[in-house]
Amino acid sequence: MIKEGLTKFKEKKFCEAINIFKKLTELNPENGDVLFTLGNIYYVLNDLNKSLFYFEKSLNIFPESQIIMNNYAITLQSLGQFDKAKELFKKLIKLDPKNIKAYYRLFRMNSNNFEKDYLNKIKLFKNITNISLEDKGLLNFIISKYEKRKSIKNEIEYLNYAHKYQFNSQLVHNSKITEFHTKILPNNYNKLNLIKKDEKFNFSKNKKPIFIIGLPRSGSTLIESLLIQNDKKYYSYGESSIFDSSIFNQIKKDILTKNYDYKNFNISIDKNIFLNSLENTYSYSTNELIVDKSLENFFYIDLILKIFPKAKFIHTFRNRLDSAIAIYQSMLIYLPWSHSIENILNYILNYEKIIDYFKKKYPDKILDVKLEDFTNEPNFNSKKIFDFCNIHSSNNGWEFHNKKNLASKTSSFMQIREKIHKYEDKKYEPYYFLIDKKL
Repeated sequence: MIKEGLTKFKEKKFCEAINIFKKLTELNPENGDVLFTLGNIYYVLNDLNKSLFYFEKSLNIFPESQIIMNNYAITLQSLGQFDKAKELFKKLIKLDPKNIKAYYRLFRMNSNNFEKDYLNKIKLFKNITNISLEDKGLLNFIISKYEKRKSIKNEIEYLNYAHKYQFNSQLVHNSKITEFHTKILPNNYNKLNLIKKDEKFNFSKNKKPIFIIGLPRSGSTLIESLLIQNDKKYYSYGESSIFDSSIFNQIKKDILTKNYDYKNFNISIDKNIFLNSLENTYSYSTNELIVDKSLENFFYIDLILKIFPKAKFIHTFRNRLDSAIAIYQSMLIYLPWSHSIENILNYILNYEKIIDYFKKKYPDKILDVKLEDFTNEPNFNSKKIFDFCNIHSSNNGWEFHNKKNLASKTSSFMQIREKIHKYEDKKYEPYYFLIDKKL
């Protein structure tokens, strides 16, 4: 039964997996492995409070388990419980002084208070040969942020190494994902005819979803927080990436062929498997109002509207040059195309072409929200967003930074807990040389 549940989880059949593991907890409430797996499933579904509950129960049974401790600490961090998360990451380092990921998590929470002793250790680890490429990437990323205080040249040198190691840590997988996003999808975004026009689905018929789309580091987490903290409650799936992953997982075997022709590549998938993945995600919440912040969903607007006819899209964006630099500086671990300037620029150019195409095709379905405008006039722009989503707001919904139930798994988990600051127009100008007039 456990094996069946894990298979369902791996296949992204989340609701089915939950049912199996819930039955297992009824048979044995003290099975720490089952409780841990439930914590992981709820984390993927962005139900962080339930995830925290099951990780905590699992940790009580296996108090020295480093993997449970790590996942529990990450969830605490996502929920803004930084002191508890910090203590757990410190404990992980004490148990294993070479736990690079724990150093990295501590650093992302507060780089200013990152202990000098930790930094000295990291600099020593950098020259050790038996650490993974992924860990080398994280080490170089941390060092790049410290070198930034001395010189941009040193910062970029270490940042380049960080991206290189991160990409090469799963070279084949990352290469294929990059090709999928920078070559295959840009040639197929208007050819995804998987669903017939009049087909209807029970899991989507009453849903009124908001899909937040665009580039990373464009203010999307601000907009997500604005929606889910409003009086009219939305359930957010966070960055589920369920459309993207469900399609890629079915075609990846075809693009492992070295000589495939991406220009004439035909995305052919099993529609039932695809729809089953969607149903097992979007059926989790009974809310009619849902949010999905999978930014790459701009590729799938046609497909989304066939499945969710009531869907609307909020397109967040900023100065394109600033976008490119901000993406590269952030080192977005799970976005392989973001690990080189060349791929970032290709992605941006494709994104601009595709979003323009869909804005002309569905002008009433897509709302543009420019980060510069939102941060300069949050009250005015929040009202515009509420009107677009048919929300009546009785308060200053944009003042959500002091809410206790804020949650974010993204790299913006700290920023959303600060007051909205006006856009810094010249922040990224010193780095424009990296782009060298390619945009």
